[in-house]
Amino acid sequence: MKTTPNLTALQTMMEQLKLDAIVCTSPENFTYLAGAFVTTIKTIRPRQAHMILTRDGRARVVVCSIEESLVREEGWCAEVRSYTEFIEDPIDVLVETLDSMKLQRGTLGLDLDYLPALSFGRLRSALPGANFVDTTEQVAAIRAVKSDQEIALLEKIARQTHKAIVDGLAESRVGETDRTIANRIIKRMFDEGANGVQHLHLASGKRTPLVHNHPSDDATQTGEILRLDIGGTYGQYASDVARTYSTGKPLQHHRDVYRTLIEIQRDTIAQMRPGVPAEQIYFACKDAFETRGLPCTLPHIGHSFGIEAHERPMIRPGEKILLKPGMVINIEPMTRDADGNFYHTEDLVVITEDGNRLLTHGLAPLEIPVLGEPLALGA
Repeated sequence: MKTTPNLTALQTMMEQLKLDAIVCTSPENFTYLAGAFVTTIKTIRPRQAHMILTRDGRARVVVCSIEESLVREEGWCAEVRSYTEFIEDPIDVLVETLDSMKLQRGTLGLDLDYLPALSFGRLRSALPGANFVDTTEQVAAIRAVKSDQEIALLEKIARQTHKAIVDGLAESRVGETDRTIANRIIKRMFDEGANGVQHLHLASGKRTPLVHNHPSDDATQTGEILRLDIGGTYGQYASDVARTYSTGKPLQHHRDVYRTLIEIQRDTIAQMRPGVPAEQIYFACKDAFETRGLPCTLPHIGHSFGIEAHERPMIRPGEKILLKPGMVINIEPMTRDADGNFYHTEDLVVITEDGNRLLTHGLAPLEIPVLGEPLALGA
């Protein structure tokens, strides 16, 4: 599914900041503005791509010749200037393009949070009459409010991942390794439409507290906690869902801690609505932890989500951004029990005009699910 940027919002931002144009260079901002997903601008840093949008609506793309056909196929901009890798410097070609657009003395917004210092120095030296403004966050703020098209896509892939997790764990058995279980889930994700893996963290027993672990070859044993946090990639967008299971015969404190965590997530999501500062959601979650007697040492309990895994607003102390309709946010409280076992749950939520709506199939059940036992979606 192709998505298009909010050009009106971008041009309004340029008017407010008195910019003549913006140049989007970071993988996230370029992808958003260009509408083309060029994977190598993230994995091969020298292979820069730049998209220029002027306040009066003119647009140009500067991209490596290897990626020109992809940009022309996926993107919306008709004016594409390619450069030959190792022969031409992408900054020099960007300068030529800005000059051809009569922007060499303009006020230009740049992704200075991303652009390498050497590249910025070369650009500034080549355009001594230009004025440069960092617009990384302003463009990211526009990205944070999703279109109906983006929301539909994020809901589709969140549900595909959620289903892959539920079905994969229902087919798994105690005694299998963490790696075997993880591979089963990943295969289901690919069967459902994923074309890559953004992150894969799954562990049982003593390894659950390793938040960003990798699945090991250790076999699961009855009576353990199994925790996972998995995301697939679907073009330029991704999924991100976390769940906690028992490997069988859960102890009472396993049941109690798990149930409390799910209640905390439920109550936190209920506070999400337009006009609420992002940090207020964090403090509501922290209060819910304290009221129920569970430790909360989390620096954040959620994050805006889209092209980038962690977009703003982050649900953290000090984040004053007000929630708006169209924001899509992961809410993911975590905690530990007295034995050190780690519990984690995560679901995607969209802010609506009158509150919020869940984008996964449903929150995790209040009773801790057991590995190898079927679980209804939305239970």
